[in-house]
Order: sequence, then structure tokens, then C-alpha cells
Amino acid sequence: MEKKGLHAAILSAILFGMAPVACKAIVGQMPAALLAGLLYLGSGLGLAGVVLRQTPRFYVILSSLSRRQWGYLAGAIVSGGVAAPLFLAFGIRSGTATEVSLLLNFETVATTLLAWLIFHEHVGYRVWIGKVLIVGASLVIVLTGSAGVRLSIPGLSVLVACLLWGIDNNLTRELESLPASLLACVKGLSAGVFNVLLSLILFSGPVTPLQVTATLMIGALSFGASLVLFIHALREIGSARTSTWFASGPFIGTLLSVIVLGERPPGGYWLAALVMLSGMFFLYGEMHRHLHRHERLAHSHPHEHDEHHRHEHDDGRDKGAHDHFHVHEPLTHSHVHWPDIHHRHRH
Repeated sequence: MEKKGLHAAILSAILFGMAPVACKAIVGQMPAALLAGLLYLGSGLGLAGVVLRQTPRFYVILSSLSRRQWGYLAGAIVSGGVAAPLFLAFGIRSGTATEVSLLLNFETVATTLLAWLIFHEHVGYRVWIGKVLIVGASLVIVLTGSAGVRLSIPGLSVLVACLLWGIDNNLTRELESLPASLLACVKGLSAGVFNVLLSLILFSGPVTPLQVTATLMIGALSFGASLVLFIHALREIGSARTSTWFASGPFIGTLLSVIVLGERPPGGYWLAALVMLSGMFFLYGEMHRHLHRHERLAHSHPHEHDEHHRHEHDDGRDKGAHDHFHVHEPLTHSHVHWPDIHHRHRH
């Protein structure tokens, strides 16, 4: 497994896992739509400076997108930037931070299932076993109560958010020509402005300047920086594996909800957490290798000189990580690989 993709997925998960606890601590009576909008607006604003510094001609890149790619981008913004945060914000306001944190693991199930169904991404038996365990644990959390079985509406809201993010993740992986920071910035600003305006028009509630500032900062870290890292991981190790490693984040949120907020989850929650954690371990050691053929391909993306990038530069030096237009000649070989930017073949 590519180490860079793995590390990016785990760091992304940690930043995202902190969000429910941080939001629960400051949200008060803030409308769910405003909370969702400020989180993504903070994400977009935080990345705007990075985009202007790293990609000053970003408008050229955006104008070069095909109609199909604009469709993917619009779908990702609507599903993952507008709708999903609304459901998550409702879950944060109405449920406990522990419940929200643990149920965020369901995003890995939705992402993997859609990657398998729509894009025919290879998913091994270890991953499937892990997903089944996560589904079972999610049901324990949603169907829980001291006086018998009840249905948790905040919990269901989080599950819907995860399903929408699963759609977003699989659409995002098809936008490989966009720099990760630019993609995250566009999604954050577009979705953030929409939900903030929606809240101002339809909802009202007491909000302080401190709450607004804190929410924007949470968005910059937990949704901005985290999303950039997540996109990098998607391109390195594919949707199914990125989402599985991303599942480590909610456990951070669960521990913080106990330590920082003083929540005392029922025993069933801890059992569910152990089941989810065991599901993650099934991914460890998974290998995918077979003889495959790369057709001729010409494109531009960040890369290093590995076995798929043998080209030379005019000065004859290995530039390390860099980005330029290059051509891949046809190649047939076998090696351990994941569904990254150069391995989108079907099974």
C-alpha cells in the first residue's frame, strides 16, 4: 500500500473526527443550516489563500473541465457540500457527540458499496467483512434505548449524511485533473455560501461572534485541510481503502466526547465501538495483484518517478514530486496495486 496515501487518509480522519466534539461544545442554539454553512465556508476561506499561492491560474484549470467533469463537480458539491452537512449538523445539535462520532464510520460502508457497484472497484473479502461489522455496530447505536428498542432520529440523520458523502467521495475521485486544494476550496465556498444564505432566509436563532469564528476555524481544519488530505488519499489508494482507513477518525471523536464533554455512553455504544474497530483490522494485510495492461495515456497530475513514470526531464534530474503534462506508453505488468489514478480497470 502506498504510504503517502495511507498517512494522508489517517491524518484526514483525525482532523475530521475532532469536528463533532468541537461543534457540540460551541453550537448552542445555532440553526443546523448555519452550522453546516459556516463549517464549509470556513473550509473554503481557509483554502483560498493556498489556492491563490499554489494555483494562481486556477480559472484556466476550471475552464478546461469537460461537461462531464462539471457534472461530477456539481454532484459532489450538492451531495457532499450542501446536503450532507445539513444532516450532520442536525445530528450534532440533537444527538450526542459520541453517537455522531461512531456513526460517521458508516461513510466507509457507503463509499465502498458505491465504488464497487458503480465503478467496479476491486473490494477483497477482508474489506467486506469489515464493512459488515460496521453496519452491525451502526444498527446497535441507532436502535438503542434504556426502555427497549427505539429509533434514534439524530442517528438516522448522520447515516443519511454518510450516504451522501459516499456519493460525493466517488464523484470526487473522477476529478483527478483538479488540484486537491482547488477542488476542496470550490466545494467549500459554493456549499458554504448556499447553506449560510439558506439559514439567513429560513431560520433564526441566537448566535454570537465567538460561535461564528470558532465554527469557521473548525471548518478550516476539519473540513478544509481534512478534505485536501482525503482527496490525496483517494488518488493514491482508491475510494474503498481510503474510506476504510478514514474510519479511524470517529474513534478519536468518541474518546474526546468522554474526556472533553464528559459524556457517558451506554454499554452498547462501547460494544459497537469495539465491533467497528475490529472491522478496521480486516483491511490490514490486504493485497491485490494481477497482470494488467496500461493503455497509452497523456495527462497532467502530481507524480514522482516511479514504475509508472519513467520519463526524463530536459535537465536530466529527478525532480521528486512535481506536476506537468506527460505521456504514458502502453505497458503490461503485474504488481501489488490499488485503484489509484493509473489503475481504474474493472474486475
